[in-house]
Amino acid sequence: MIFRKKYFDFMKINILSPGRFHVCDLARELACNGNDVRFYSFVPTKRAMKFGLPKESSVSLFWAMSPFLALSKKLFPKSQWASKLTILFQDWLTSVVMRKCDVCIAMSGSFVAAPRKAKKQGAIVIIERGSKHIMEQKRILDSIPSNKGKVTVPYWHIPREIEDYDIAGYVAVASQHVVRSMLKFGYPEEKLFINPYGVDLSMFYPDDKVKKEYDVIMVGGWSYRKGCDLIVDAIKQSNYSFLHVGSIVDMEFPQGDEKFTHIDAVDQKQLVNYYNQAKVFVLPSREEGLAMVQAQAIACNLPLVGSKDSGAEDLKEIVEHSEFITIIENFTPAALLKAIDLSIIKQKQLNGIQYAGNAAERLTWKAYGDRYSEFINKIAKK
Repeated sequence: MIFRKKYFDFMKINILSPGRFHVCDLARELACNGNDVRFYSFVPTKRAMKFGLPKESSVSLFWAMSPFLALSKKLFPKSQWASKLTILFQDWLTSVVMRKCDVCIAMSGSFVAAPRKAKKQGAIVIIERGSKHIMEQKRILDSIPSNKGKVTVPYWHIPREIEDYDIAGYVAVASQHVVRSMLKFGYPEEKLFINPYGVDLSMFYPDDKVKKEYDVIMVGGWSYRKGCDLIVDAIKQSNYSFLHVGSIVDMEFPQGDEKFTHIDAVDQKQLVNYYNQAKVFVLPSREEGLAMVQAQAIACNLPLVGSKDSGAEDLKEIVEHSEFITIIENFTPAALLKAIDLSIIKQKQLNGIQYAGNAAERLTWKAYGDRYSEFINKIAKK
């Protein structure tokens, strides 16, 4: 294990996650900063190690969890009871096997018993919340036409989320709009820690040798939640060519229209090839903490069109040349097309400029981990 030459106080840190998510990257970075980290998840250790997590930091519950994972992901993938059973069992099992620690970081809603136990043992509990406050998230998801009559947030999940907010010494979020949603429901501002997610700059970078085959690209699940209905209407009103890379979620993709090209989800290492084939990246998301694909697009030097609910506002504050990030004025096709038009013009003005500039290092997972380490050291000294 190679430790960085930046000194932080040594901490015993437990990180609890149902899968990999961004907290696997967090575990790796906190370990690199000299902490004694244990990453409790159902991710097999060999797979976690592929993302740089030290073998000694991985506590995989995969074999114990495998019958429940088979139930919830293979046999009954749409069943709420199977999902609930899986979450409750992992929470209980983690609370049993988890060691005593100084800091416990847990994914919201997935763990309640384990962080509650850690708190009783004297640990600082930090809850990782990737999206808006659960009640604001439910309101937005309920407003989506395709969700009419559906249970957007399981009834049993809401009290678990709320209890996590109460258990937490702090709630970690990735963007200002999530902060605003927490404040809206009366959560104390002093208990919120904002830390934008990172990106692997060795994996995402501009490549001038790749021909620009498309005007606009979007990466991620094709869904109403991410504003894909706006993308369809905006592109149809324009002469732009559009590429989508990702899974189809709850909207049909325009088939037979030469303006639109779809490619199923690919391995993350292949994404750089698709980013570099486009001129502008768009994500008019209606509800998302901070979509990491935006930082990937920035690293590939694509002007970005985002929304006030995608985390783009936070990224705009980080990059050196913020004019290359455009926030849509409202959730309408006209507003999106106006932003795309502006970004296409901006793309022509790049002329070799890397618009992230010297701030690119602030977008890395290392920077994300350093900010987290500094925060942990600060609150531990209180």
